[in-house]
Amino acid sequence: MKMALITLAFLLALPGLAVAQPSRLDVSRVQRVEITGDAAALVLTAQAGGPMEARLGARRSGWFSRWYSSWFYNDCRTSSRMWVEGTVLHVDVVTPSFLETSDCTVELTAQLPLGVSVDIAVQAVQARLDGRFGTLVIDTRAGDVEFSGAVEQVDVSGTALRARLNTGEGAPRAVSFAVGSLDAEIALGAGAKVGWQVDAKAALVDTALSNDPTATTRIAVSADYVRLSIR
Repeated sequence: MKMALITLAFLLALPGLAVAQPSRLDVSRVQRVEITGDAAALVLTAQAGGPMEARLGARRSGWFSRWYSSWFYNDCRTSSRMWVEGTVLHVDVVTPSFLETSDCTVELTAQLPLGVSVDIAVQAVQARLDGRFGTLVIDTRAGDVEFSGAVEQVDVSGTALRARLNTGEGAPRAVSFAVGSLDAEIALGAGAKVGWQVDAKAALVDTALSNDPTATTRIAVSADYVRLSIR
């Protein structure tokens, strides 16, 4: 029995075999978030009130997830980690082992201070952002991004991206897309003035707003294929 307990303690201590218990951090002094690595699901909120806290873990999300239980020893493990350095929250995303990748998702959930800036550089991302942010920078091969609130500037690059940006609480100065294939909807709010430029092989731009080159909000798109809606 003693030897069994020692062996179990050793296995649990191995970084690569860490069970996906969510880790938590106080982020009340964070002004910037930097997320790098593999694929991740992100839920980021920047609003007043509530505990300023970040949680990082892994969960099953595939069709087979309902067949797993505590009887299985390989229940969604990830070596992902996060830490705070000064006023920056760093998140290193590591996809679970090869046998896990089909139905395990690394997930970051964070309640952040108002005005925080976010920099995301991962292989694939599903992101939901709500609140008042500084700048938002995303670099990914494949992404699905939903934003609601206010942001000063948005800069997105990638291979294939779906984006839904509702900035009715505060229109950005600039929105920039450099994406192979882009499907984007941008809602700027009532009375918004905007200027846009689209450089693409094939593009469909749907808007009733005038293209005003002197507007304070500028949208620039460089892509192969674009479907863009501006409201």
